[in-house]
Amino acid sequence: MGYRSTTSLEADCFADRDGKSDKATEGMGKNTAVKPAKKRLTAHRASYLVHSFIGLKLSLLFSVVLVTGAIAVFAEELDWLIYSEMRATAVGDKLNEGEVFDRMQAAFPGVGLTGYSTAADRKYTAAHAMMTLPEGGFKKVWADPYTGDVNGVTEFLTVGEFFSILHRNLFMPLIGRAMVNVFGVLCLIGLITGLISYRRFWRGFFTLPRWRAKPRVFLGDLHKFIGLWSLWFVLIIGVSGSWWFYQNPLVKYDLAPQFIPSKVIDPGLTRDDLARLGRGVPEPLSSQAIVDAVKAHDPEFKIHFLVPPEHNGMAYTVRGTKHDLLTPKWTSSYFVNPFTGEIIGERLAENLSALQRVDWAMVPLHYGTWGYDGIGDLLVKIVWFVFGLAMAGLSISGMIIFYQRTRNAVQKTLPDTDIKRKLKKTWFVLRPWGGPMGGFKYLNWAFLAVIAIGINIGFKIQSEGTSGSGYQYISQDIGAWTISLNATLGLLEKDLDPIQPGRATTLSAFIKSGDPEAIKFMYLNTRKPRTNRAPGSVVHGSIGFLHANLPVPKSLKQEARLWLTIEDWDGNFYRTSWPLMPDGQATLDLRKSAELTNGLASNADLSESSEKGRM
Repeated sequence: MGYRSTTSLEADCFADRDGKSDKATEGMGKNTAVKPAKKRLTAHRASYLVHSFIGLKLSLLFSVVLVTGAIAVFAEELDWLIYSEMRATAVGDKLNEGEVFDRMQAAFPGVGLTGYSTAADRKYTAAHAMMTLPEGGFKKVWADPYTGDVNGVTEFLTVGEFFSILHRNLFMPLIGRAMVNVFGVLCLIGLITGLISYRRFWRGFFTLPRWRAKPRVFLGDLHKFIGLWSLWFVLIIGVSGSWWFYQNPLVKYDLAPQFIPSKVIDPGLTRDDLARLGRGVPEPLSSQAIVDAVKAHDPEFKIHFLVPPEHNGMAYTVRGTKHDLLTPKWTSSYFVNPFTGEIIGERLAENLSALQRVDWAMVPLHYGTWGYDGIGDLLVKIVWFVFGLAMAGLSISGMIIFYQRTRNAVQKTLPDTDIKRKLKKTWFVLRPWGGPMGGFKYLNWAFLAVIAIGINIGFKIQSEGTSGSGYQYISQDIGAWTISLNATLGLLEKDLDPIQPGRATTLSAFIKSGDPEAIKFMYLNTRKPRTNRAPGSVVHGSIGFLHANLPVPKSLKQEARLWLTIEDWDGNFYRTSWPLMPDGQATLDLRKSAELTNGLASNADLSESSEKGRM
């Protein structure tokens, strides 16, 4: 029994795009092997091949990124409908943004609250802050901006937040953000090649899909029609994604030069500023007083975020906007001395260079947040949501079109007997090469499996934080305090080896006893400090989430130690150390302890099952 040649199969895959079969193959029987004329590789055909390759080979991942991006447009509104804690009743005027945050902190003493969002541009939405739990894990605290009362607490990974993170980095450690940015470049390439491969595309704007044609023909027409009317949107997503791709991974990993002016260091307090506060523990101003100082300085400034200082050398950062065109709500900032209320610096959108403004514009353009508030915000989001789904539809319909073309061609190569047909069909699906996706189907499924693992880790982090992972440096007395440390490579990399030569690690500090406010500065270093002027990396963060990003030397000695230095407000220094690597006494590898505990639990379960079996 004869089968059609591979070249003939290709001819069916790239048949006329209006749904007509290639005339060269028309009327052929299954048992006739005919070699059609070789097709010349023109710009049109090359563009079509590239366009099909992009849309098909990574179609599963592409669809995940596009669908979650469309849903993430309405992430806030979705959460507002699901979680009653997010809702506020508009009664009178809103309270001072800082006063609401002060009340929230008073309701949760001894718990770290960070990243307070004022909801200043939302009439019926509560303000919220991130809360780090003492036992590990993260939640969101919500408060009514009209009364200052705490509405309640929700998980950090709300439904909307879940889709937003899935779209931003696919829950993939290290490479997730760069992976998503790659799809921005592919969108741009797909747009260009699609226009080149579609001859006289401008005629298709008002050519409706043929509803009564075969499904593949209808899908092809619909794909072209949606693609043409989505050109402007695909261009925005492609350009913004490509812009970010240049920054990550190219600039991030020194593969390309940085052309955007470097971000300057935020203004902070000098040693002289702190010395003028005198001896003894100073009392910082309330958040309400900080907000009053900013409003007195700039009455037109709309405050969206309050960021308390993470250590005593930092300013209190107040972020917001003056409704500058195409800028996020956090572009402009005022920096305030947290002890005196003096404005010590500013960074306003109106003072940015043209290139910096373009850089900032990518965020609202990509996510559809340039409507700011009210009906304008809603209308922009509706448009972005509809065209986001349209892009997802382009990816899915393109995959179906190409799959049907390939399937039709494959059908003609199958044997006549049922058993042989089924076996060969199964082989065409499972084989690593050939077929619509070829070996890329395994790559797609592999990435989806990694995403599933990342999602599981994300929920685990939400409930546990970094507790029970990495290296634990057991509690030691140092001055008037008792402190322990925990090393992890990062939140999403919590189960990896935390100390890797040449790579920075995250050290979390836990103050078991003693007054945290009495600590002026706390430092960590992998080498014993030779002077008190630069004892190491500064520990920063809120209570419950004190941490330092510590660089690890490329070469480590076996006896290397981790050094902790504390400076109090009276100018006294205290120092202690632990073995940097686990020794089973002062430094423990919690990952091995967890494995041992799980192993013992499993053995206990087996023993119990055996005992029941005997009974």
